[in-house]
Amino acid sequence: MHTVKRNPGAGSREKGKHRVFITGVSSGIGEALAQLHLQNGHTVFGTARRQPYALMDHPNFRFRPFDLSRPSEMGELFKDNFAEVLEQGVDRFFLNAGVSGNVPGRGGDFTLDELQHVLNVNVLANKAILDLMLSSAQRPATCVLSASMAGVRFRAGTLPYSLSKAALAALAGVYAEENPEIFFAVLGLCNVDTGLSRQVSFSQRTADFADLKSLQQRALAPGYMVSPAQRAKDILAVIDAPEAYGIKSGIFVDMRTALADHQKVHPPLSQA
Repeated sequence: MHTVKRNPGAGSREKGKHRVFITGVSSGIGEALAQLHLQNGHTVFGTARRQPYALMDHPNFRFRPFDLSRPSEMGELFKDNFAEVLEQGVDRFFLNAGVSGNVPGRGGDFTLDELQHVLNVNVLANKAILDLMLSSAQRPATCVLSASMAGVRFRAGTLPYSLSKAALAALAGVYAEENPEIFFAVLGLCNVDTGLSRQVSFSQRTADFADLKSLQQRALAPGYMVSPAQRAKDILAVIDAPEAYGIKSGIFVDMRTALADHQKVHPPLSQA
């Protein structure tokens, strides 16, 4: 495993202030990440198909709509008010946007066109963004990818999503090896209460798949699901101190496991 060499360019910004790029900012974890960075005084460049109305009036927020299912047209995203993303670079970027692919359903019921759509959004759009970001003279220090246990632990009914998340983990792993000066955090975000997780857990078709039915029952248990705002805080804690959480560049990690292991070593003061 290579050692990550921190990008010296990131230190040339105003001390303590970051430039951040986030996909999928209209809801869920993407919106929560944007809000958290804005609260901390950073500048956020966000994209989604829909406007994040709660963020639009913030003076440090820049928005440009884009449909990530068109990865070959990614250059269009970084024009006009987003041109400076590549010209001046960002310190960290979050490849967060994703679609479930209308799961659950049996693998044979999904068409090639449906699979291609999910791969475009969840994988190929991220590759296109990565390539553009890495071409910037001011390269980022950190890339965070919203991965999933679905790309590691395969469950019946989840073919489009699992296929795309497995490919995303491979994408991150290869780019981490090829770009050792950038830290690639490949995070399985787990039990977060978002529209995507509700779609999977509470679809009428969930009852047809035993493993997904079990997930549904766990999701209904009080305290099991965490809010996007809480998970956004967890993500920042992890990427600000990756070694403390056992995170290695390009290697998938399940957030629940990372947080639980960290708490064993660093229990809250009330439990110490």
